[in-house]
Amino acid sequence: MDDRTRYEAVSSRDARFDGAFFFAVVTTGIYCRPSCPAVTPKRANVRFYPTAAAAQAGGFRACRRCRPD
Repeated sequence: MDDRTRYEAVSSRDARFDGAFFFAVVTTGIYCRPSCPAVTPKRANVRFYPTAAAAQAGGFRACRRCRPD
């Protein structure tokens, strides 16, 4: 799966991708599930991770709305 497909899943809040990857937003320091109801971040500010643990290791904290941890 490429980053474009991942970002499209985030933009559409597609729950089918929950657990397949996590995304983090560099401007907020938060990582989320693809189906998170929060405002969709700009693509330039998004990083993708295969697991929640990888996102945490990257210095991000879990979102309090979608609770990906």
